[in-house]
Amino acid sequence: MIRLWIFVILCGVFLLTSPTTWAAEPDDLANILLQAHIAKQPIPVLTVSYKDMDLTTAYAVQKSYLDKRLPAEGMAGFKAGLTTEMAQKRFGISCAVSGILFASGDYSGTLVIDKSAFRMPMIETEIGFVVKKTISAPLRDIDELKQYIGTVMPAIELPDLGFADVKSLKGVDLVAANVSAVQFIRGSETDIEEFDLDKTKVVLRYKGQIVNQGFGADVMGGQWEAALWLANQVVSQGWKVEPGHVLLTGALGQMIPGKLGSYEADYGDFGKIIFEIK
Repeated sequence: MIRLWIFVILCGVFLLTSPTTWAAEPDDLANILLQAHIAKQPIPVLTVSYKDMDLTTAYAVQKSYLDKRLPAEGMAGFKAGLTTEMAQKRFGISCAVSGILFASGDYSGTLVIDKSAFRMPMIETEIGFVVKKTISAPLRDIDELKQYIGTVMPAIELPDLGFADVKSLKGVDLVAANVSAVQFIRGSETDIEEFDLDKTKVVLRYKGQIVNQGFGADVMGGQWEAALWLANQVVSQGWKVEPGHVLLTGALGQMIPGKLGSYEADYGDFGKIIFEIK
């Protein structure tokens, strides 16, 4: 009987300390992501083992993860993700999310993208805002935001959706893993008043065939609304938006797989971005 009780107690201790039930520290979870990144292994889906991870914890994991990578890779700006209701429903979340853009991932002016830098490359056609003055406190409205933006431009974001278990992937997993940011391409910059960004249309062609179309208004009801949300979101997390930083506001149309071959993103008078994945 005594042996039976010892067995029961030991089982209880095991369950309480099992990785699926104990509350891991954000730094521990960040180390899991970092080790996978260094080893070029699939991105861990943290909620498979840590089911109680909420949005607040996910951003804490993201911050710890970025603290480990930014000294070597630098910061180029910030990105918004899951900026449509459809994308949010797909990943079980009810809000847009944010991450940072690595300076090491700025492939502007590069015509060839190396697929080996990704586990599962994806392509998003976006619009970018280039900051001219430091944003260190929340902004009241779009009019105030425009005082901090120097130029706007077409952009391509190349995130990585190479998670270990895409079917189980949740929005908080994306947040923890810095919203899958890897590379991006900037197009030609133009004055902020030159185009109606919400009416800007992009057509993405792959080997000459249309594979995606979208409008600026696809994201969060409008480009300037999305840029304002993103700036205030990252400032609320303690980041500073510095001159030269880029704000990417989310996908116009759909996110599509990055296959080998040539692409042309045609934004009409706003500009074109031509690149190839090899």
